[in-house]
Amino acid sequence: MQKDIKWFTLVELIVAATILVLLSTIGFYSYVQNLSSARDGVRKTDIAALSSQLRLQKKERWSYPAPGDSFEIQNRWSAIALQGKMNTQVALSTASSLPLDPKMDIPYTYSTTPNRQEFQIAASLENNNNPKALLQGDYSSVSKNILPTLVVAHDSWPVEIVNDPSNKDYFIFNESIKNLPYDFETWNPRFDWATLATLLEEAQLNGYWQNSDFRSCEEIAQAWKRITPDGYTEEYQVRNSSGILVNQCCYCTSTGCVNEAPTGTECTNNG
Repeated sequence: MQKDIKWFTLVELIVAATILVLLSTIGFYSYVQNLSSARDGVRKTDIAALSSQLRLQKKERWSYPAPGDSFEIQNRWSAIALQGKMNTQVALSTASSLPLDPKMDIPYTYSTTPNRQEFQIAASLENNNNPKALLQGDYSSVSKNILPTLVVAHDSWPVEIVNDPSNKDYFIFNESIKNLPYDFETWNPRFDWATLATLLEEAQLNGYWQNSDFRSCEEIAQAWKRITPDGYTEEYQVRNSSGILVNQCCYCTSTGCVNEAPTGTECTNNG
């Protein structure tokens, strides 16, 4: 007795193949996303660990180590920040080795104030193909219009960041998708032409803006937060007697800063 032999039709084969391709694609996509999430977890752990080690070294040696391969961020030819890499040039005594980005194998971005009393360290996150900045540190700004962060999406030396309006948009904010320390293709800083005003508004709305707690221009100078060269009057942020954040014109000389400008001197707002 001959058994009936059932064959798959061409349509059934095509449908089965399509299902297999879809399942494979979904599986591969999920695998890639899991890898990206795992690498982001490594980056967050690395940045947190480095931040703790930097603070420990400052406690022991009174200052943070200088960034490796650094360049200056300047205002009227005076250095107001040092930006570089957390590489082997960084004398971090509290760490036996320095981690690298788990995908790019490049050092994380590291910046300090010129006196190395404040720092920020930055990485880029993959976030399911929507990279964002990861920025941590103890830097506190004194003027929202001049230097909101210590890290900029720029790799040239030096950077006249305040006087050149085209550079003012390069600041990197935590969780922002506008500017990144590096992308995952060229290794270079990434900038998407968002305006500084847009970035500042986004930063304030999302709660990662760092306001000043200084009460006067002199307090700013004593804390080494001064970013105005001698003979210039610049607008800073201070707390008034009611604790409200206000803009204050500060006139600075070699002996310090005062809350008023000499007659005929214009207060510069770099907004």
